[in-house]
Amino acid sequence: MNFSQIWNTANNVASYILGNTREYRTVVLSSGEERFTLPVTPWRYQVQTSQDNHLIEILEVGERLIFGNPKLKRLKFKCFFPAVKHQYPFVVGDVAETSECIALLEKWKENKAPVRVIITDSVVNLNMAIENFNYEEKDGSRDIYYDLSLTEYKDFNTPQANNDKIVDTLSGLKDRPNTDRTVQQISSFVEKAQDILEASKNAYGTWSELQKFTNINNVKNLATRGISSVIKSGGWKW
Repeated sequence: MNFSQIWNTANNVASYILGNTREYRTVVLSSGEERFTLPVTPWRYQVQTSQDNHLIEILEVGERLIFGNPKLKRLKFKCFFPAVKHQYPFVVGDVAETSECIALLEKWKENKAPVRVIITDSVVNLNMAIENFNYEEKDGSRDIYYDLSLTEYKDFNTPQANNDKIVDTLSGLKDRPNTDRTVQQISSFVEKAQDILEASKNAYGTWSELQKFTNINNVKNLATRGISSVIKSGGWKW
């Protein structure tokens, strides 16, 4: 066993030792009616959170930030499935053959169904999807070392403001709110805009279509003078 393997094993033993003497932290995964507690608790895990903000450059003004919505959370950790024959004292979860552990996670990954992940005594309690599951045997001990990466799963029926539409029984989605506007209304909203950024928002109802709006109208920058030049050449397109 090389130094790296000794270090990894020591870290996993530490995850067993730390905490009080009666209860140890565990990682519990469940999908449908199935439940699986990782045999050995990873000594480290990482949760990634981010915000979908966008930076734009406005002529003669400078860089500005547009706030976006939160992105899905990501969770990743690494550990190992111990071979049952070793009877390690630091096993705190389910005792199962390594092949059974691998088969279960691969099945959940391919089932296209969310997996609930709970790390006891922590803030992690998330509905997630398995993105990557990589495993290998390194030292001939029959222990299987793995890396697991998951992404948060949210269903499509999250309540939205002013959307009390009934869920369609076939698609599982809500009807879209009625936001139809006439061409005359959109044109009026766009021409009242103070700059290209506001014109894009008025045309599509969202900041996310800014690039599309500027490309269609061949607007080279976000300067206010861009509006007058487009109006003179025949009006806006969207």
